[in-house]
Amino acid sequence: MAFMKTGRAHRRCVLAMAVTLVVGTALAQDKYPSRAIRIVVGSEAGSAPDTLARAVANEMAPLLGQAVVVENKAGAAGTIGAALVAGSPADGHTLLMGTVSNVALAPSFYPVKYDPNKSFTPIGMVASVPLVLVTSPNLGAATFAQLKEKARQSPAGQLTYASPGVGGPQHLAGVLLQRSMGAEMLHVPYKSGGAAMVGVSAGDVNMAFAGIPAAAALAQSKRVHALFVTSEKRSSALPEVPSAAEAGLPDFVIDNWHALFAPANLPSPIRAVLEAALQKSLQVPAVVSQFQKGGAEAAPGTGAQLGAMVASETLRWSKVVTDNKLKAE
Repeated sequence: MAFMKTGRAHRRCVLAMAVTLVVGTALAQDKYPSRAIRIVVGSEAGSAPDTLARAVANEMAPLLGQAVVVENKAGAAGTIGAALVAGSPADGHTLLMGTVSNVALAPSFYPVKYDPNKSFTPIGMVASVPLVLVTSPNLGAATFAQLKEKARQSPAGQLTYASPGVGGPQHLAGVLLQRSMGAEMLHVPYKSGGAAMVGVSAGDVNMAFAGIPAAAALAQSKRVHALFVTSEKRSSALPEVPSAAEAGLPDFVIDNWHALFAPANLPSPIRAVLEAALQKSLQVPAVVSQFQKGGAEAAPGTGAQLGAMVASETLRWSKVVTDNKLKAE
């Protein structure tokens, strides 16, 4: 009898050990992240979203204990990459470096298969990227006050403004500028922001809203005049250029923001891990410095804050598109 009791106890011990081993193995398999994480960028290598994504990926990788790679899926105003992430498994291994263009603006212009507020789990803001209004020296308007006077004197449609294409923040900034000045201007879309800036500096078009990196060198060499940046305060990359508020446009805040998203329904624990890693990465001095050189400001924030901002931005730009009867060409 004693032997039988000892045998039963032994079997129970072996069974308990087996269960512990299975559970432990399952937990290890479910550990996040369990493989490399990819950040999908909806534009080509070397673009602003790509550069920002790579800077963040380098810092997040050691924090997460896995490689974080950037994958470029350019095309269709960034909507190809956004749609890919929206349709991916919500396991935290596929993320999107989203922008105001492919998250908040594109649904108003293109038949996308995702919803800005329902198809993604917001992880956190990455960078605030204001625009700068530049004019051609040929126009003779080196300040916003001079531009307003020029607009008052010009026939409707005579003044022109360039952009990288219909539906982007540069285009819509031009639409809002017309309303603020009470002037009608002609929109001239180019194939890229760089091409638009060449058009302004050559005098082919009168003005454009541009990314700060594209405009800074031209402004410093006096090939264009920088009138104001579309933010509440001056940009550290162009400290001598007034903010929109200083130029007399306190509500003219347009942010070509970049933020990190995962597919919808991401489990809360995984979201918390990613959010913490992102926020810590954005506080690294080398990252802050790299962003500033590219005309961006690191903007760490929570996923909840990002979600609220996306909802606000989507509503804002949808109204601008509707009110001005804009459509993709």
